[in-house]
Amino acid sequence: MLGPIENGGTIIANTAPGCWGPMITPRLRGGHEVTTPVFVQGAEVGDAVAIRIRDITVTSIATASGHDSSPEGFCLGDPYVAARCPVCDTVWPETHVEGIGQDAVKCDACGNAVKPFEIVHGYTVTFDETRSVGLTLPKEAAETVARDANHYAALPDGSRQHSILTYAPSDMPGTLVRMRPFMGLNRPGFTGE
Repeated sequence: MLGPIENGGTIIANTAPGCWGPMITPRLRGGHEVTTPVFVQGAEVGDAVAIRIRDITVTSIATASGHDSSPEGFCLGDPYVAARCPVCDTVWPETHVEGIGQDAVKCDACGNAVKPFEIVHGYTVTFDETRSVGLTLPKEAAETVARDANHYAALPDGSRQHSILTYAPSDMPGTLVRMRPFMGLNRPGFTGE
């Protein structure tokens, strides 16, 4: 646990991008990678904690998203919490990234591609310096970003997810988007970043 912090203290959290990275990282047993718990001095089980968000600073240079599907054989039930390798049958396998594209996440045990989720139709978007405007990328540019995915995603030290930028989706190039950062939303079927 982080802390202890005093009642009224300040926490600065460098969080990993939500949703897609954890969705393609089989060892993470849920749809999100979370921060370390914080110990508040004097707080007891059952107490309520009020949190005020002072600022959200987007550190990612790019992100990717889209419409997903769960391919047959890559999970036992819910793909968010029961990813598996269909070749060696390991549940929540340790994985690594080899190359780019939707088959780049590989099982450490057998080398097979492991993908509890695929992007059916998606995009890679890169942001301006102010992180207020983005532009979706064509295939070649999305693949360039994918080759250095962790840098463009600005994954924090200690992050365990694979970046969704590795998939290099590029189905709608040249679309201008407005960036509006927000705190996480966790509801079934929501795959926005």
